[in-house]
Amino acid sequence: MGRKLGNAVSILMFTGLGALAWAADKDHGVDLYRQGKFADAQAELTKVMDQSPDDAQVHRYLGLALVEMHKPSDAEPHLNRANDLDPSDDSKLALARLYVEEKQYDKAQALLDSADGPSKDYVTGLLLFGRQKNADAAAAFESYLQKNPNDAYAHYYAGLAYNGAKRPDKMLTQFELFLKLRPDAPEAKKVRAVLTTGH
Repeated sequence: MGRKLGNAVSILMFTGLGALAWAADKDHGVDLYRQGKFADAQAELTKVMDQSPDDAQVHRYLGLALVEMHKPSDAEPHLNRANDLDPSDDSKLALARLYVEEKQYDKAQALLDSADGPSKDYVTGLLLFGRQKNADAAAAFESYLQKNPNDAYAHYYAGLAYNGAKRPDKMLTQFELFLKLRPDAPEAKKVRAVLTTGH
């Protein structure tokens, strides 16, 4: 009896530790995404998804990481799955981000009109930028950055929007902030070239 109880306690402890490790891995994957380290986030969240295939947040952030890496066809099943599991505003905004990447702007707008959340201004900025409404896009990114000043890629896209709006002063400021946050980003070389030439 004592041995069986001991074994049961050991199993419960192991299961509990496994759940804690899984949660830590998930949080780490989400943090990597928020730092703009999308390839690292993808690798971490893929491992977590294998352990917990029905976690909406894992699918959502894995899909978003793939979108930011410009792999919308890989992202789509994860974002649709996240929306099936959790049809929330966060899932709608994630799908809107996918539609912007796919240049399905009307579908993205419809979701943005029906959802709210922390990433709404970011996705709105990307949509407006895609539609070449650069000044409006820059304003949306600025609104997002007021609450998310450490989002490297919001600075990057704001810089692109300001470039389109013919505001080189604002573009350079945003690109400098992007490089400060993500000096090793894939886009960093091109951004440094822009900063060196000043336009």
